[in-house]
Amino acid sequence: MPTKEMLVPAQAMPPEIATWVLSYVAEEARPERVDAWVDRVVRRLEASFPELAAPSSRADDLTEEIRGAVREHWLAFLGEFAQSEQHFHLVDAAVRLAEDMAERQIPLETLTRIYRVAQQEVWEYVAEVIAGLGGEIAPGIDRADLLIHFWGRAASWLDDSVGATTETYQAARAKALAGAAAQRFEAAQAVLAGELTDPREASASLGGYPITVHHTALVLSATDAERAGSLEAVGNELARRIGASKPLIVKPGGRQLWLWLGTRDAPDLATLPALSSEISHDSVTVGVGSSTAGIAGFVASHREAQGALQVASPDGDRWLAVYTDVELPVLLGCSPEVDLFVDRTIGPLLGDDEGTQRLRETLEAFLARGGSAEEAAKELVVHRNTVRYRLGQAEELLGRPISRTSPTIWLALQHHTLFHS
Repeated sequence: MPTKEMLVPAQAMPPEIATWVLSYVAEEARPERVDAWVDRVVRRLEASFPELAAPSSRADDLTEEIRGAVREHWLAFLGEFAQSEQHFHLVDAAVRLAEDMAERQIPLETLTRIYRVAQQEVWEYVAEVIAGLGGEIAPGIDRADLLIHFWGRAASWLDDSVGATTETYQAARAKALAGAAAQRFEAAQAVLAGELTDPREASASLGGYPITVHHTALVLSATDAERAGSLEAVGNELARRIGASKPLIVKPGGRQLWLWLGTRDAPDLATLPALSSEISHDSVTVGVGSSTAGIAGFVASHREAQGALQVASPDGDRWLAVYTDVELPVLLGCSPEVDLFVDRTIGPLLGDDEGTQRLRETLEAFLARGGSAEEAAKELVVHRNTVRYRLGQAEELLGRPISRTSPTIWLALQHHTLFHS
């Protein structure tokens, strides 16, 4: 990554201060003085971050990287300190440190704190330097002016370092996440295509996601491209409601997101549609597959979730569809032949007027509850006699009793509701 450079304007230094600065830089740039400064800062950091002093190869590597960054920062700062204008650039060792911490998944807050602790050490050092000048300070040099100049330059350098380091860290983290996401997508595709069939190999390729458990697949889609960024939050909330932790998240690109929830036992998905009303889901649709074990279940549940997604609608309470609730209509699909079957079965009930819609709604509720007028009345919040009256109207329009062909009528109603309403 190229170093970031910026110009930090500074007020013109009085000649007396400029002379002192040149002498100071010459003295502090000596190797033994630089070593002493680096040791001082690293000791302060190890005291503030005990994990850096822990006896481990990873900690040693990180400490050495920090030591290198402190050294390069100090030498670069000294090189600019005596200039009328300070040109900041993020030194190579600091770039490497930020990228390594991003790769190790050490939080950005830790990296920022390292710089802030170093900044505190710099402040104490500057105060010591000015206070210790004693009689050595040249005539005409005001200690306050020298302190302001010294600390202003150092603080500016450190602030710029934090900003540039943050950008470097975030870029490296984004690259690492993108690489991991791409690897998961390729592995998931290989499993779905039947190219990766060994459970251990599949689990390793999917980042450790367990394969021998029950899998519940979710496919989420954003109808609005601007809402694609919200899919992961919706998926995690659904996983929480189902009772699954650490879902496998795969990003196939575009406006979809794939999830697999691994659980020891098959979760109860029956209440999920009702719970979905409590979840924020603007412009999002979700298909949920059934829960099946093993690598075959991983594949089957995903295919079912894709099928259920076909009949999900972002409007109303149909934004989430569970495959087991819509299995027959999804298996039949939507074709001219199926539409002809629907028209032949419930043609007189396909009108768009309010009265006909009420008849369809009542008939569907009646059949979905095993032919119970009482249960249908509860769902529709009407009197059971109202249900019976509407059923009579529907039978009159169809020209035959509902009870004799109820499975066929129910399937036709379901198809019309899911694909054409």
